Amino acid sequence: MPFDSELVMHDGTTITADIAPTSLTRTGGSAVIDLRETPAKGLACVLVMGADLAEASDTILVTIEECATVGGTYAEVARFPLLTKGTGMPGTYIRRFSAEEQFVRAKIDVVDADAGADFTVANVFILLAYHPFKRL
Repeated sequence: MPFDSELVMHDGTTITADIAPTSLTRTGGSAVIDLRETPAKGLACVLVMGADLAEASDTILVTIEECATVGGTYAEVARFPLLTKGTGMPGTYIRRFSAEEQFVRAKIDVVDADAGADFTVANVFILLAYHPFKRL
């Protein structure tokens, strides 16, 4: 993987269904990231869509969430735009956010509009980066 694995929320693994990780162990390409004692409150999340969606009516929505415990109840801190086929993919999106809790994750919600269980999108990377800005 060309990125620091400690900053990767989703590693490019093909997405075929909703993903809401609750573990530091990477499954389905996604993992919860432990911010530990980082002094950085200002963070940026980079969503890299390396490929377009397969079908016109399918959608993908990525939200960034935080939680005090790795397997607890997460709360949204940032949201990317709802993406459909032909809307800026391939492309890169950046959302700044402030994290108060120790754990963050990328929640990926997909809609297979024809209900054919054939949703697929490849080469999606979701990465964390430090962003020097004042608390939101």
